[in-house]
Amino acid sequence: MKTGFVMVNYNDYENIKKMVDQVQSYSLLDRIVIVDNHSTDDSLSKIKELANEKIVVLESAHNGGYGAGLNIGARYLNTLYEDCIIIMSNTDIVIDCEQDIQILMDTFDTDTAVVAPIMREHTGYNCGWKIPSPWQDILLSLPVIYKKYQRKMHYTLEQVKNNIVEVEVVSGSFFLVRGADLKAVDYFDENLFLYYEENVLSKKLQQIHKKVVINGNVEVFHNHSITIDKVHTSVQKYKNLKRSQYYFQAKYNRAGIFNRITMKILFFLFTCFLKIRKH
Repeated sequence: MKTGFVMVNYNDYENIKKMVDQVQSYSLLDRIVIVDNHSTDDSLSKIKELANEKIVVLESAHNGGYGAGLNIGARYLNTLYEDCIIIMSNTDIVIDCEQDIQILMDTFDTDTAVVAPIMREHTGYNCGWKIPSPWQDILLSLPVIYKKYQRKMHYTLEQVKNNIVEVEVVSGSFFLVRGADLKAVDYFDENLFLYYEENVLSKKLQQIHKKVVINGNVEVFHNHSITIDKVHTSVQKYKNLKRSQYYFQAKYNRAGIFNRITMKILFFLFTCFLKIRKH
């Protein structure tokens, strides 16, 4: 089975270069695919200089968002290889060694579509989470309740450490997916520009009875939001988050009219609050 590594660039040459330096010597990687999401600086020209027999640079005609960029790389690999594992990675991920990738690859069985490690972040660990219902997402939008309720939605380090555990959703910052399963669910939903890609993917994989698992024997470090913070303000990030939340709940969780109205009201109120606070 072939293995490809996909990352998306948008005005982020420095982190792309660091990631390439990390993984280009990994013998288990057959292709490293860098998708440029229509950068507005000179990063594309610099990234093209990294291309060789193993490293491929693809260009998007427009910036369709994170999922759309990943789709370009995934479709390329699925066309190139009849059977492959695709590693999806942010550019701000730190991998300890190639053996960790091998351990994750060895986790796959016929029923498993996605394998992820424990995600170590500045504020703790991300071990995956449960798909939120419309009402749960509303509760997660409330500032006072958010932090306490979020803990109930997330799997704990104790649950996954040194175990292989089936979860509902894993972080989209770094995971492995079977190319055929990604193709079977028609890749990432490109109506989402940023956020909720993982929830939608997991929901679609549930429909074809495929598992999402965390292998708690492997950790990677996520230097969180370096790329996003370069190009999006806090208000822009919040708007993207809430638009994606509404789209996911309306389309994939079939949220009722009352839930959808409540989400839109909260979206409007907190957007106004963020704008006021900013000024």
